[in-house]
Amino acid sequence: MLHPLYEKYQKHLEVSYWLLIGTITALVNSFSVLDDYKRRGLSIERWQPFVWEFSSQISIFILIPILFYIDKKHPINISKIKQSLLLHLPLSIAFSVLHVYLMIALRHFYYYFSQSTYDFGDWSVELIYEYRKDLGSYISILATFYIYRFIISRLHNEAREIEVGEGPQGSIYVERLIVKKIGKEFIIRVSDIAWVEASGNYMNLHIGESCYPIRTTMADLEKRLDPHQFVRIHRSTMVNLDLVKEIIALETGDFLLTLNNGRQLKLSRRYRDEVNTRLAG
Repeated sequence: MLHPLYEKYQKHLEVSYWLLIGTITALVNSFSVLDDYKRRGLSIERWQPFVWEFSSQISIFILIPILFYIDKKHPINISKIKQSLLLHLPLSIAFSVLHVYLMIALRHFYYYFSQSTYDFGDWSVELIYEYRKDLGSYISILATFYIYRFIISRLHNEAREIEVGEGPQGSIYVERLIVKKIGKEFIIRVSDIAWVEASGNYMNLHIGESCYPIRTTMADLEKRLDPHQFVRIHRSTMVNLDLVKEIIALETGDFLLTLNNGRQLKLSRRYRDEVNTRLAG
């Protein structure tokens, strides 16, 4: 189970991880370059390898959120691995080109204020060299994404529908869910769910102070929940009508929906009529 402090500062810790890895990589590579030049008897300003390596790592750090966004929209599908590879091959090339241009821009900036001149070298040769390195970085970053998600999913409280034969029959709608924790499973009632929000390939079920992700889509989950109880209030949000306390109109034309637990959610004007119909029924 994830520690509450980790859940609270998860985004900050994730950013800190990439900063730490980038800093360590840049430092190790910088000292390696210095040692390599020394062994070959070549002279070099001591600050230069640090500028080269840190400019490279800063550029990669800038590109990581873009890669994360693309992967979230087009995750690697093992069953369609060829299509995934055909997508990521050109993306890896674009990643490398952007990395090189950002890196060179940062180096020129530093060299300019150091009253020095930076020479990238023969572009036709250097771009191929950089792509070989960047392809490794691209794969490593994606691998980190998937390994991290796997670990988090194992530590997170997860929910799944009770399969046929595990619970009472006769209803086409889900009535209970099995929630997984490390080494344990327990059953929760769907009627206890206060609200649901979409999050990538998961739907987060909010029950009390807890949040349970279930691997499904909004459309599929909407079909499995009783429409007399759960209604869409936003393209990425559903609520339990039994737990709605009040609805307040906003100047923007949208509405603010308040649940019994005090949680406030935005009710889009697009779904206002449907909510009214369900509440009246």
